[in-house]
Amino acid sequence: MPAEDRILLAEDERIARVSLAELLESQGYRVVAVEDGAATLSQLLNGNFDAVLLDLRMPEMDGLTVLRKSREAGIHVPVIVMTAVDDSATVIEAMRLGAYDYISKPIDFDQISAQLERAISHGRLSRSSEKHPQKASSSPSSVIVGRSPAMQHVYKLIGQVAASDSTVLIRGESGTGKELVVNAIHHNSMRANGPLVKVNCAAIPEMLLEAELFGHEKGAFTNAASRRIGRFEHANGGTLFLDEIGELAPQLQSKLLRAVQERTIERLGSNIPIRVDLRLIAATSRNLEQAVAEGTFREDLYYRLSVVVIELPPLRERRQDIPALVEHFLHRGDRHFSITPAALNLLCEHDWPGNVRELENTLERAMVLARTNVIDVDHVQLRPAARSTPLSWTEQIPLENGWKTNIAAAEKAMISRALKAAEGNKSKAAALLGIHRRLLYEKMREHKIAEAQNSLH
Repeated sequence: MPAEDRILLAEDERIARVSLAELLESQGYRVVAVEDGAATLSQLLNGNFDAVLLDLRMPEMDGLTVLRKSREAGIHVPVIVMTAVDDSATVIEAMRLGAYDYISKPIDFDQISAQLERAISHGRLSRSSEKHPQKASSSPSSVIVGRSPAMQHVYKLIGQVAASDSTVLIRGESGTGKELVVNAIHHNSMRANGPLVKVNCAAIPEMLLEAELFGHEKGAFTNAASRRIGRFEHANGGTLFLDEIGELAPQLQSKLLRAVQERTIERLGSNIPIRVDLRLIAATSRNLEQAVAEGTFREDLYYRLSVVVIELPPLRERRQDIPALVEHFLHRGDRHFSITPAALNLLCEHDWPGNVRELENTLERAMVLARTNVIDVDHVQLRPAARSTPLSWTEQIPLENGWKTNIAAAEKAMISRALKAAEGNKSKAAALLGIHRRLLYEKMREHKIAEAQNSLH
């Protein structure tokens, strides 16, 4: 890297500060190291840096305050925040305030070196000023628990997208916490003082959903005794969340496309366009790419909705977050619980097909069953994991039928499929099966496969 790259290192722990400064200098950077927030802000206001490594917990002034004040002063140098605190709200707030990236302590030097290179390159390519930051909500509904790498990436995306007005598509299995992400985006956005309107597209009958979304005029249909304002209009000035968007009927998809593109709707029974000012967030547990390929979901609508995509990992792929989630759920009410190591280990080893929602319900059930404030193995009732994929053909074979019967059934099924694929042509069918035509004839006679289906050949 060029020798002129200047790094501001803000770290209150002396050993960590000196060690990291020496490592960075050995890489060719010029480093200014400070130990508290006030000195950090002073350097930012008076210096000229290519990147900042900012500890979030410092004396005099914390890192978030430094970040906020520097942005208010019009300083837009790329900032990588460093923290050992397991607090998703803090990370989201830092990213929303314009931090370039986030790294957990203890610091991995190879990782931070790579991040610095990207940050400096990014700073050179884009010096655009950022929007005036808004005060973050302290609403408990925006709290998301977990410090796994996958969740840290989610926090960064939430913080980055909250400062914009872009349409967001949240993807993930049922129970992964999609609604929590919606809450966090809204409460950290410039629309936080506006309404957050939620619609479950799968819970409302198709014939009622259009009126629910767009509203209707008096007399638009039977029983429409008066005008009704739809969810789009209710969300004006705020955020509209459409959950399970993959379940939307094709007819409604085309109407939603227009609303997304033009931010204009028409109530049922009216042809007067109504402008709406809102941020749209959609969520789905379905594979929308597959739905597009199958023709059940509009491709143009998919691209309109997926401007920014946030993928929520299933709980089985972030098991390291389970202890923190357990701690969170056991200390939410007035009565606090603890859990034995054996019970916690049992929870950590489960696959959780229902994800975080299933874990929450399991712990709630355990707290009811526990006579004391300690949850043990006996109180943990795990439900059998629902199979996410169909049984393979080998798993469906009834063993009680015996070897010969099952082999005969398999041969008959394979031959019938091959004949159908070959449109009755036995030579082609034999080639598909990789056997001689004479053997095919023998097996057809053995399994009494009718000649009628291939009489033309």
